[in-house]
Amino acid sequence: MFVGYIPHNQDQADYAVQYQSLNSFAKENGFVIGCIHSSNNFENVKSILQADCEGILINKISNIGPYLQDIKENLQFCQERNLKLYSIDDGYSFDNSNLTEDFFNGMDVAIDIRSHLISQSTRKVLSQRKKEGKKLGRPFGAKVKSKLENNSERILQMLDDGISKSEIARQLGINRASIYAFAIRHGISFSRTSF
Repeated sequence: MFVGYIPHNQDQADYAVQYQSLNSFAKENGFVIGCIHSSNNFENVKSILQADCEGILINKISNIGPYLQDIKENLQFCQERNLKLYSIDDGYSFDNSNLTEDFFNGMDVAIDIRSHLISQSTRKVLSQRKKEGKKLGRPFGAKVKSKLENNSERILQMLDDGISKSEIARQLGINRASIYAFAIRHGISFSRTSF
């Protein structure tokens, strides 16, 4: 039995297209879909999986996470539970034959490269704006409370509970790097790859 997952959105026509795509793929491959789940977060799908579940069907790999790190974590979840994952539109199929340690090490390298590229392009843009005479950053003396300050106890509890930095950042609507910096300021150490 497979579980289908469609991210929740307000567009009924898009939902119908994705629903049809999952059903057609299952029929063509002789799979049985036990249910098609729709929610705002792939974590909800993980919580409903039963022991007899063979795998998960999705339409796009981005459905399992908005960031490469989230996708990696969710693929690791599938590997740990010996689940197959089919991303129909992308033509990807994952199972324990290709979800190997080398695969995840490659993802770590890709995540690191992407991070460096973003940092490099950000520095270029900021440098260009500075050359143009634009002021960077918040105005001096601005009284803006950060989401980190307002949620510091909640964040510490979530970190203590073992919730990933990616998930905390998503729940608070902030950058994962902010959570990393917050944890360091509060004396919480962890490897950058567990980020």
